[in-house]
Amino acid sequence: MAQQPPIRPVVHKPPGYRDPYQPGRPVPGQPPRKPNVPPSFRPKRSRGSRCCRICCCVFCTFLLIVIIVVALAGGIFYLYFDPRLPAFYLLSFQIPKFDPVSKTDGTHLDVQAVTSVEVRNPNPKLDIFYGEGIEMHAILGDENDVGMGLGSKQLRRFTQMHRNTTNFKMDMRVRNKVVDQTVGRRLAAQLKSKEIKVAVEGKTRVGYVIKGWRIGTVKINVLCGGVKLKVVDAGEMPKCTINAFKW
Repeated sequence: MAQQPPIRPVVHKPPGYRDPYQPGRPVPGQPPRKPNVPPSFRPKRSRGSRCCRICCCVFCTFLLIVIIVVALAGGIFYLYFDPRLPAFYLLSFQIPKFDPVSKTDGTHLDVQAVTSVEVRNPNPKLDIFYGEGIEMHAILGDENDVGMGLGSKQLRRFTQMHRNTTNFKMDMRVRNKVVDQTVGRRLAAQLKSKEIKVAVEGKTRVGYVIKGWRIGTVKINVLCGGVKLKVVDAGEMPKCTINAFKW
């Protein structure tokens, strides 16, 4: 009968034992050890950063409330008052003087224009103030010619009551304006037949008045006319185009 080899006793590995042949393999059942960090390198909770976060949250909440309140107030204001921009109309455009003088360097023009513009405030509850007054320019000519400016007129600032209509009469003139001789002859012929186009441009800044309080301003550009002179002489009142921007 063959002799069996003796049974070797099982040797238990002590805690923390690492197999030298498997250095990267963690020992089962042994939790990983945390690195020993000096107290001076340990992160500390800053009381200042916490206060900063609280202040930031309070400020954002306050800002959100202000935005909501302003939006609600603006909506209520718009629904109740229904604000509208003023309406401009070209009443008349007269040219009492048009003297062309032909010279070697071109045609020298002395031109006088008298224009009338009507301004209406269509708001039933709101007054309109014109903070910068109204700067008006008269233009003679059409797209086929070089549009010739006839000067400008600065109207003083004023407040227009609700449901009010105001008329302005402006005298503009230009002296010794040199244009090409072909352009000068064409302008004279079109003026004689009243086929010449006329226009008045203006710019101003308007706002609204509620019980003495001025609210907001908007800058507007006004273009009146661009029509033939005979249309205005016939009594028609072309409505001006308004472009508003920069509340």
